[in-house]
Amino acid sequence: MAARKPPTIGLSGKRRRCKRLSAPGRHYIFRRGTMHIQIERIHKRLGGRSILQDVSLQVKKGQFTVLLGPSGCGKTTLLNILAGLTDIDEGEIHIGGKLYSAPGYTMPPELRNVGMVFQDFALWPHMSVYDNVAFGLKVLRMADKEIKERVADVLQLVQMQAYPDHYPHQLSGGQKQRIAIARAMATRPEVLLMDEPLSSLDARLREQMRWDLLRILQDAGITSVYVTHDQHEALSMADEIVLLNEGRIEQTGSPVHMYRQPRSVFAASFLGAANLLEGTVTEYDRGVSVVDCGGLRVEVQDEDAVPGEKVTILFRPGAVEFASYGGTRPSGVSFRARIRQRAFHGSEWQYRVQIEESGSVSPSILIEAWDQSERSIGEYCELSVPLHSCRVIRGKYVVEHQR
Repeated sequence: MAARKPPTIGLSGKRRRCKRLSAPGRHYIFRRGTMHIQIERIHKRLGGRSILQDVSLQVKKGQFTVLLGPSGCGKTTLLNILAGLTDIDEGEIHIGGKLYSAPGYTMPPELRNVGMVFQDFALWPHMSVYDNVAFGLKVLRMADKEIKERVADVLQLVQMQAYPDHYPHQLSGGQKQRIAIARAMATRPEVLLMDEPLSSLDARLREQMRWDLLRILQDAGITSVYVTHDQHEALSMADEIVLLNEGRIEQTGSPVHMYRQPRSVFAASFLGAANLLEGTVTEYDRGVSVVDCGGLRVEVQDEDAVPGEKVTILFRPGAVEFASYGGTRPSGVSFRARIRQRAFHGSEWQYRVQIEESGSVSPSILIEAWDQSERSIGEYCELSVPLHSCRVIRGKYVVEHQR
């Protein structure tokens, strides 16, 4: 028996047909266990250029997943594919066990129980704040009483309860974005997609909205996919981070795992500040090698070290410890340095120091370190990094056995 075409219902309520898959006998319903979203080896090309290449991803039900990466890496394209706004050239996407996208078949956006928050607001200019937020609820033909209750709830959440009668042209950019968030949340979607929704808000409100968003999403159990290029936002909000680079997934994992165990130079550098020292292996003994980084001796755990090979040493600024001058130097890396720059961040100080060993100055080696104590520019200090905090990078990637 030939596979039946999946029916669709447009906003007018009339039934129509989706584009049929080219493969005969294709079933449209799949059982996917606890995985809510499954993206399987998708490719997308535009104008002969690959935008997404062999992207596979699984998102659990209720999980808050952040797509992170620089501009042009493909994260917004992937979000638009999930929303049904862009088709795919290869691969498949399933949400809730249903096929949403495949070559030759894209479930229309209005049939996907998916909410979308755009970076550019996408508000109806001729509608009031109330009507913008209520628009999706009216399409669903909900009772007026329930519409009023839901609109009131989400407007209070985004701190816009005093503006139901205002129009978009009367609002600031930050207020418009909050209304866009409220509109997407009002329909209580199965999946919520967000394209940098907080980027237009001021710093204080953005911080508060992070907490508000997480609270409402956790309470509702909504599966969410969130796009940002802000590393701090990703690390502070995500259950799972998906780091994209040039259309490919560079690494996935929890914020703690991604920060502490980056897979590559790109991941280490993009997910916060990283100290990277290039050097040559000079010694190796029972799983510990010694690397000469421009006159600085660094000990690292590395079972695959070969004397004479070029490697890069990675350690985070937070791993750098200030020690008493002249004390016993621990394993790892220890050095005398001079503070060249400093910046105050409220609870701690950020320092950039220049390494000075045995009276020689290494102008090319600048280390970033954090400490709660205030120190003066020009001050000499003794610094160290524990052995377990130093990681080895060969080529572009961190050695596997240290992960």
